[in-house]
Amino acid sequence: MTALVLPVLLFLWLKARGRLSGRVAAAIAVASGWALNVAYAYRVRSAASASEIAQTEGFVGIAALFGWACPTVLVLLTWLIWHLATKRKRTGAA
Repeated sequence: MTALVLPVLLFLWLKARGRLSGRVAAAIAVASGWALNVAYAYRVRSAASASEIAQTEGFVGIAALFGWACPTVLVLLTWLIWHLATKRKRTGAA
């Protein structure tokens, strides 16, 4: 759950500070989500018992290859909502 929430919150926090561009904030947020996914896969692999090792064999590889996908979608949706909300404020204030 943390790997899903952290990228969104980190992106919003970095974007609200205003010093980073949206792309840099998104890249940092996606990288943090990917790192948490890989760390979770390592943790599951190391906590598995001897009989469960075969079932968890590909977890780390899959997380390393595709662990960026879900954080990317979540950050993209967050950016889209942020963009539409701030655009509405800009056009409403003008």
